[in-house]
Amino acid sequence: MESFIDHENAKKDIPQHIQEHLRGLISFCRLPQTDATMERMVEAWLLKKATFQKMAEHGRMQKMNALNKDDKRGCLCLTMSGSLIMIGPLAGGVREIKFTSMGLRTDVPETLVVTDGRLAEDIKCEKPICLVDSKLEKTSAVMDIAVMPEEKTGPEQTAFLRKTDDKLKEHFIRFNRQAVEEKQAGDYISMRDDLFQKWIVIQWFIYGGLDKHVFMARAKILWLELFTRVYDVLSMKKSNAGERDAMFLDFTNNLFAKYCDDYKWYESEHKDFDIGLMKALEEIPEYKAYIDFVDGFCKGL
Repeated sequence: MESFIDHENAKKDIPQHIQEHLRGLISFCRLPQTDATMERMVEAWLLKKATFQKMAEHGRMQKMNALNKDDKRGCLCLTMSGSLIMIGPLAGGVREIKFTSMGLRTDVPETLVVTDGRLAEDIKCEKPICLVDSKLEKTSAVMDIAVMPEEKTGPEQTAFLRKTDDKLKEHFIRFNRQAVEEKQAGDYISMRDDLFQKWIVIQWFIYGGLDKHVFMARAKILWLELFTRVYDVLSMKKSNAGERDAMFLDFTNNLFAKYCDDYKWYESEHKDFDIGLMKALEEIPEYKAYIDFVDGFCKGL
């Protein structure tokens, strides 16, 4: 069955220690030790990394390789195993620190909260986070660090970090469910990677190595947000699968591009900060103008 990523190249581009960790999770969870299981694990890992990256960018957080232990800003960290660590802003010499062990949990994840945490050393990528005199002595190795902007106050940072941490957990649980379930053929849009691979927008970007696979995961998330309703309505109204797929591709590759051009979404949205193309595209699903555009298309079928 087709995938949203090229698994052969992913084997070359994803660091070996990450792949070994994923194999360990497969063994620990007593899942079938097959290529198909490993591919689902890789897809879930990429979706987690892509979602973390997306939410950090939209929150105007700064991606960093390290954060000084005395820096007053808070941050979110993604570990190599796909777990989450929320590091609150420094206040009175301590921080609120929350570690959420995701693993392959498909229900409420295990969470450990330290309200008076103190960092023993700087936070660094590929290193565990170590605390001073805490029930959480050290975490697994960190993969990504997203730091809060300096202009936000301590309470604002804390509120944002908690909200974002909760949203990420919801997404990660869904990705875990997908990883432990066998892929099934069907008419659900999430299973139609053959159609996703034909989306013209993914040709607008050029990436190499690991970044390419993370981008494809991020693009798949956006594709679902943009076009799920269109696909569902077409599935109800068009009994001929070939006709349905042709109309769907016409919408994703032609009508959607025309909408972007007519609405001049990139120039017309007032921004107080620089915005990249992918980030701008990811805002479209929430635009009332786009929702109305989809409504008009669906009503006309």
